[in-house]
Amino acid sequence: MTTTTRGIILASLASLGIAAQASANELSIAIHVEPSDTMFKVGERLKETIESETDGKYTVSLLGTEVGGERDHLEGASFGEYSIALGGSMPMTLYAPEFASADLPFVYRSSEEAREVYEGETGELLNERLIASGNMRLVGLSQRNPRNLTSNFPVTTPEDVSGVRLRVPEIAPWIKIWEEVGALPSPIAWPEVYTSLQTGVIEMQENPVDLIYSGRLYDVQDHLNRTEHVFSFFHWLMNEDFYQSLSDEDRDIIMAAIADATEWGDETIISGQEELIKELESLGMTVVDSDVDAFREAAEPAVREIIEDYHPSVREYVNSLLD
Repeated sequence: MTTTTRGIILASLASLGIAAQASANELSIAIHVEPSDTMFKVGERLKETIESETDGKYTVSLLGTEVGGERDHLEGASFGEYSIALGGSMPMTLYAPEFASADLPFVYRSSEEAREVYEGETGELLNERLIASGNMRLVGLSQRNPRNLTSNFPVTTPEDVSGVRLRVPEIAPWIKIWEEVGALPSPIAWPEVYTSLQTGVIEMQENPVDLIYSGRLYDVQDHLNRTEHVFSFFHWLMNEDFYQSLSDEDRDIIMAAIADATEWGDETIISGQEELIKELESLGMTVVDSDVDAFREAAEPAVREIIEDYHPSVREYVNSLLD
C-alpha cells in the first residue's frame, strides 16, 4: 500500500467518522401546524436554544406538513424517524386513552386545572403508558386558548343550543357531551367549516379564538359566546430511544430548552387571546358572557359516564371537580 493510498483511506475513514458523528447529533422536530402558528415559533425557539446551548453539538431540523400530518408525525416519532413530535389531542387518544381527560368539555375552569392531569403520580403513570404504547415520552406541554362557541345569535344557557346544529371535531366524548347539553353535534372537517356555516349546513361551531380569527369565521358568524368549555394543550413528545441515548448533560440542556420554549409559548398565547377578542369585536362580532355553570350542570351526566373508562386516578380527579 502506497503512502498516498494509505492517506486516502485514512481520510475517507475520518470523513465517515465525522459524518456518523454529525448524524448522531442531528435532532429532528416534526410540527404539524403552519409556520405562522405560535407552536411553530415555539419550535424555532427550541431549535435556536438547543443549538446555542450545546455549542453546535446538535443540529436541529424543523419539519412541517411537507412530511405529513399530525398522525404521520406521531408515528414517525414512535418509530424513531423524528426525535420530537408535536401532537394535539391525538397522542392521548391513540396511546393513552385512559388518561385523555384534559380536554373534556365543561369540566375545567382553567388551564391550570386541566394541567393537573399531567402532574404528580397521575402524570408519571400517563408517561409510562405513552412509553409502553408509543415508545414516546411527554416532555412538554403548550397551552392552547380555550374553546368558545360562535353563532348568529347570543348563547347564554343550554336552552339556546337546544336542537341547533353544531360543528364539533370527530371526538366521541365531545359529541356525547354536546348531545347531553342538547345540541345536534355534526363532525365536519375543519377546512369545510366556513362553507358549512355559510350555506347553513351547520348553525354554530366551537374553536379557540385564534382559529376563529385565522379562519375568518367572523364573516359568517356574528356572536362569540365565551363558554370556554375546553382547556387543552399541545403535547411535545420525544422518542424514548433518543431520550435514553442522551448523556445526562445533553438531556438536561434539551429539557431546559423545552421548558423555556413552552413557557415562552404559553405567555404568547395568553397575552394574545384578549387582543384577538378585541380584534374580532372590531370586525363585527358581539362577545357574550355565557352561563358556564349552567352548561357544566347540563353536561355532567355525560361526563360522569365517560370517565368510567378512565384510569382511577383520573376519574377521581374529574369527579372532585364535578362535586
